[in-house]
Amino acid sequence: MRQGRLDPAATIPRLADQVEPVRTGSGALRLRGPLLRRSAAGRAFAWLLRLPARFEVELDDIGTFVIERCDGRNLDRLAGELASHLRLTRREAETALADFFAALVHRRLAVLTQAPA
Repeated sequence: MRQGRLDPAATIPRLADQVEPVRTGSGALRLRGPLLRRSAAGRAFAWLLRLPARFEVELDDIGTFVIERCDGRNLDRLAGELASHLRLTRREAETALADFFAALVHRRLAVLTQAPA
């Protein structure tokens, strides 16, 4: 396996430890991120600007569909379910999932773990 490439059949996505999924009154799903790490100067600046200590990301229907299925399913299975649900080709679903999880991992909202062999 080349560095940076994951095996979809052996990769299991899950929410990061300190991430809370919150359902809004309208039924949308929000992911409340972990506390932001800031330096002393950054905390003072954030306090002056009244910036939140956490951030939230509101997911659309497709993001909600995917996150609700992050219960131990691997990326390969999620791609199949997404393709079926949205009537996409398998490749389109795989690409959409890769982009979605790359964004969540970048924001420290999700982690990708390798299933035990």
